[in-house]
Amino acid sequence: IPSVATTGGLNSGDIVSGVVTAVERREVELDLGSGRRGVIGSRHWTAGLDVDLTGEVQVGDPVEAAVLVREDHKQRIVLSRSWGRQQRAWELAENARKTGEIVSGTVTDAVAAGLTVDIGIRAFVPASMAGDDDLEALVGTEVECKVTEVNQLKGRCILSRKAALRTRERQAARKRLSELSPGMKLRARVTKVEDFGALVMAEGNLRGRIRRSELSWFRVRRPGDVVAVGDEVEAVVLHTAPAKMNLDLSLRIGDDPLKAIRPGERHEATVVSLAPFGAFVTVGDGIRGLVPTAELAEVPIRHPREVVVPGDSVLAEVTKVDRQRRDLEFSVNLAVLVRPADQE
Repeated sequence: IPSVATTGGLNSGDIVSGVVTAVERREVELDLGSGRRGVIGSRHWTAGLDVDLTGEVQVGDPVEAAVLVREDHKQRIVLSRSWGRQQRAWELAENARKTGEIVSGTVTDAVAAGLTVDIGIRAFVPASMAGDDDLEALVGTEVECKVTEVNQLKGRCILSRKAALRTRERQAARKRLSELSPGMKLRARVTKVEDFGALVMAEGNLRGRIRRSELSWFRVRRPGDVVAVGDEVEAVVLHTAPAKMNLDLSLRIGDDPLKAIRPGERHEATVVSLAPFGAFVTVGDGIRGLVPTAELAEVPIRHPREVVVPGDSVLAEVTKVDRQRRDLEFSVNLAVLVRPADQE
């Protein structure tokens, strides 16, 4: 529509607001202020439809519309509500593209290539950006999308429903993270094991991480020795950062077992594995430590397998407790020595 000067300094295409002063079946009259009157015909109320306006609006209602031509025979400025809504819709779409704001619209059609969505203008969602739902099932429903492309001259507006779904998921996750506090326990499933530790999916679809030092109360040389992909674990919340979507968890639940261990104590230990430098043993409820090769026998040996094999039970005395480095060492030699206190 060409831009033509009208009375009152308005131009074709300008958006104006007015208050309804009269309603007939075929037209609505508006007070535009400053002594100006406007009129909207039934064909210009809703795009593609010729409606009975008495059922659409009432006297006193505010209405926004675009200027079409100068005046009609009654010196009223002729307006189009449908064109005004389209103008506003293009502006909103462009603003949403720039800001990343989510827009809502009704799905009007579905084809193999994607969805047609009414957001005040006709927009299209390619199938690759529509999400995993059945496209036909979405017809007639309201969907949320993000605007990825706007070209008003070509009448082109491209949306992504998948991007909006991801945004809503992140918002929901941030809300759940903000509700967590240190010390809370969560069930989680291990999704990936790395050198630094493990990635998990905690209850509520929260992605988290467990650093290697938090996989056990004891030193972990390889995270894969403690957890594997698919493992279900109970973890405790260490720290949350909702803004950064960070969730740090720990498998160190309860009291530190090393707090109850003191040098000089003797324990029945079970050999679990051997290395050239010594034998790894466990005592009590899975407390793990090392018996150096030199402390396994009173006579010199080259390898622990000369005196023990995995599964053997030995009496071992605690010789070193390093709670910071998570090191625990034992001696079989000292455990078999008879002390004066033992003879009393």
